[in-house]
Amino acid sequence: MITNLNQCKPESLQNYPFCIIGSGAAGISLAVALIRKGRKVLLLEAGDWKEERELDEFYTGHANAPHPPVNEYRHQRFGGTTHLWGGRCVPMDALDFDYRQHVPNSSWPINYQELFSYYPEALSYCDAGLADFSLRALAPKEISMFDGLQKLQPDLVEKIERYSLPTDFSSKYRLELSTSSLIQVLLRTRCTKLNVAENGSRITSIEVSDGKYALTINAAHFIICGGGIETTRLLLITQQSTPSWSRFEQSLGKYYACHFDLIFGSVRFANQKPFFEFQKTTDGIYARRKLHFSEEFQSQHRLLNSVFRLHFPAYADDRHGSGVLSSIYLAKSLLAKEHQSILNHGINLTLAQNNRLKHLQNVVTDFGSVVNFAYDWMFKMKLAKRKLPYTLVSNRNGSYPLEFNSEQIPDASNKIDLQSVTDQLGMKRVNVNWKLTNIDIDSGIESFKQLQRLLVKTNSARLEFDEGELKERMTSALPVGGHHLGTTRMGISEQNSVVNKNCCVHGVDNLFISSSSVFTTSSHANPTLTIVALSLRLADFLNKISVE
Repeated sequence: MITNLNQCKPESLQNYPFCIIGSGAAGISLAVALIRKGRKVLLLEAGDWKEERELDEFYTGHANAPHPPVNEYRHQRFGGTTHLWGGRCVPMDALDFDYRQHVPNSSWPINYQELFSYYPEALSYCDAGLADFSLRALAPKEISMFDGLQKLQPDLVEKIERYSLPTDFSSKYRLELSTSSLIQVLLRTRCTKLNVAENGSRITSIEVSDGKYALTINAAHFIICGGGIETTRLLLITQQSTPSWSRFEQSLGKYYACHFDLIFGSVRFANQKPFFEFQKTTDGIYARRKLHFSEEFQSQHRLLNSVFRLHFPAYADDRHGSGVLSSIYLAKSLLAKEHQSILNHGINLTLAQNNRLKHLQNVVTDFGSVVNFAYDWMFKMKLAKRKLPYTLVSNRNGSYPLEFNSEQIPDASNKIDLQSVTDQLGMKRVNVNWKLTNIDIDSGIESFKQLQRLLVKTNSARLEFDEGELKERMTSALPVGGHHLGTTRMGISEQNSVVNKNCCVHGVDNLFISSSSVFTTSSHANPTLTIVALSLRLADFLNKISVE
């Protein structure tokens, strides 16, 4: 059943085996996995079916530039931000879980295989096919992205990334959650406080409110499944009123990380066109190719884990000559605010706005491509159940900008803490402190240089860029807006972590966290697939301990 707090009898909400706080990818995956095991669940969501300004206002806080505003890319609604994501499904790598001498504060308390075994099921939850990210997934004898690439193995390898429908978890799982007798879902029900036993070892109950009606809820186990920022906020608020939680002073809210990215340089190919567009895997999933340094190469050159993709030119730069890109640029106001940043790669917007006539000329002279794109947009991106993820159009001159995505080191000076100002329910708002470290910047610069040196060996591809500009652009690289990682990280001690290997808060035997906030290191991979995998792993653990 899915309903609101004020429509329920208080006694009907008490003493569930599991109370899950948050209904994004983590919360819904965990709830569905538990009820499929025959377990009873209470699932709380602060939002409603759709985002509403008054609810999103609870996310307001402060973040130092260049971090985006904390309410950007975040919405209070059933399904969390799964209605916004592009559907990219990428697993973490084995090296992400290991101790790496050149990566401070690395090493998870679990190994890769403990998580990888859950990726196949997580891909099913996300509608992204099989757990095969090799070129074999495209075809048994699929050829490389461009000639000579195989010569660069094992230093540089080619993999694929899979794309979901994209799957909106609120739509996909609504019927199952509405009709199951094992679950009660409450919308517009915000957890405002965790009540902690005097010795700090257990959550005795939680306080919830819909803004008008408040209630205390008891349960055997509580699992916080909010986003990285909101999960941390609730724990920080609890810490301030719980003396025994001072033991988390060195870990809670610290080690905040985002992926950072840069679109830079130009890759040119000799007498060939590389594989650039989306392809479908043998199991019918849209996929893209990417380039990735091997673990040994990363260690040798002290690089962070990153990937490169061939990218489309900046929409705003009329020199691309594409009627499609110019059409999208001229219609940019139709895009969601969160997606408008892809229009530029550091292009001077004032100059671009003065070139509207040239964009119109591109549309007229390349009108055939515009017509073909309109067909694809309607039938492959709007009406299709499995949608083409986004537009890929190359430069007419045959060059390709390079898209770079990288992990960021876990650094304690990057952190989330609380302001003195509060929201409508008296909860303190967050303050986000984020910056790139010198290690992040140096690794990014060196990654471009190493790729340039490797591509020379192919005699078919070369990477061109200005080193001075590279340093400037890497120093000012932006965080990926919706990836908030690491502030309740997993580890073996509360001195440098908040949860143990089973996502249980250290010393609090009935409080668990399933969120991107538990990531010890961030990898290059966007977090959704791994969040779902961690939730499925946690469901198995919770089912086992509650039976015992």
